[in-house]
Amino acid sequence: MDVTARLTRAEERVAAFDLKRVIESPLTTIGIAAALAISALMEIADRMSALALLAALLATAPQALRRSQPWLAVVLTLMGALGLLAAGVNWLPVAVGLSGVLSFYTILCRLSRGAAWILTACVGAPLLLIWLAATLRSYWYSPVNGTTMVAILGTVVATALLADVRRSRTEIKKVRADNLETLREQAAMAERAKIAREMHDIVAHSVSMIAVQAETAPYTLEGLDDRTKQEFAEIAAGARTTLTEMRRLLGVLRADVTTAPETAPQPGLALLPELLERHEGVVDLDVVGEAEPVPQAVDVSAYRIVQEALTNARVHAPGARVSIELTYRPAMLVLRIADDGPGPAGSPSNGHGLVGMRERALALGGWFKAGAGPAGGFLIQAGLPLE
Repeated sequence: MDVTARLTRAEERVAAFDLKRVIESPLTTIGIAAALAISALMEIADRMSALALLAALLATAPQALRRSQPWLAVVLTLMGALGLLAAGVNWLPVAVGLSGVLSFYTILCRLSRGAAWILTACVGAPLLLIWLAATLRSYWYSPVNGTTMVAILGTVVATALLADVRRSRTEIKKVRADNLETLREQAAMAERAKIAREMHDIVAHSVSMIAVQAETAPYTLEGLDDRTKQEFAEIAAGARTTLTEMRRLLGVLRADVTTAPETAPQPGLALLPELLERHEGVVDLDVVGEAEPVPQAVDVSAYRIVQEALTNARVHAPGARVSIELTYRPAMLVLRIADDGPGPAGSPSNGHGLVGMRERALALGGWFKAGAGPAGGFLIQAGLPLE
């Protein structure tokens, strides 16, 4: 494997790295719980007792259940904090406070925006009332106590704000995903309309020939009886009716999509050399098997797939070398278009051009694949049945 291929593989691994998945993995959650437990035990080492040990573990170890049972984690953390106070520890370790904040944050992320702020108010209001009651009862204000209470209330509010930011980001991602899916559907519909127009032109030509031959047969063939002439007339009428219905169906599929005029000639593989000459870059064409005439629908679709693949290469990998391989099999034409560019920057299904190529292949009952090539770059493969 050369240096370029190794660098490409390394870039793919870096791009596939999901930090969020690592942070939210069970192993990371257990590691955080263990770190908090050890930190809490170290903070109360000079006041260590059996009750303090159990209380410290109860206040921190439940973080391992924080993602699956957040409410249980909060309850156990509070019980552990009360146990520490009962064991004679006059202060709560920082690790216990962090444990409570993490559990509170997890719960807020699971709730709706309104419910999250209601819960924040339910937690913050009692703390504020307790502080005010203690201050009024003692008839003096302690700066230390005031600073501590402000810090606690600030932590509660900050945690709620962070949860709200995460909720907003999740909503934005969902909206973007929905919009992207809508764009994909619109692109697929537009491509189906374009395919319908091209298929209409192909089939309409054949049906028109049937109608013309059926209409002219009584004048070119001698000795036809009246029954045979009537059958030819019915064939011609049926062909004309079919053309009319096809035009109506095409109008339904096209909707508001702007396409080329119905009289525009449809290109095929015979025009492939001209297409390659217009491409700005080096293109290698290789034909495997004996080239033979293919159905017109396959001919047009194969040309369009190659055309779109060259456009993608020109836009996303300018200057890259493109290799096109046409393999003629007994019942299928296989297309393979590869370039030596940087490869896909994201999901290979994001491009609307790929949607169109896939629609063309599937419309003929074939298959389509697109993604990173085995040696880097981008690879497009399609199989178009010949029968």
